[in-house]
Amino acid sequence: MLNNQPVNTQTWILINGEVYVINYPIHLVNLFDFIGDKKPGLITEYNQIIAKPELTKKIILNNLDRIEFVTIVGGG
Repeated sequence: MLNNQPVNTQTWILINGEVYVINYPIHLVNLFDFIGDKKPGLITEYNQIIAKPELTKKIILNNLDRIEFVTIVGGG
């Protein structure tokens, strides 16, 4: 509590345009496990920057972060 006011621990993030609320700090790499969307060919865009896999272990999600998951589809 700060000045007798409860501290807001909710973090609002956008994943592929949908709002999600998380109640605890989470690394981007752990978000993959949570939503079960980690597949080969998946590209992660974090706040409009493509995140390399080693970087996802260092990023802790912040309020209003934007995450886009893009899957590469082959064809001809």
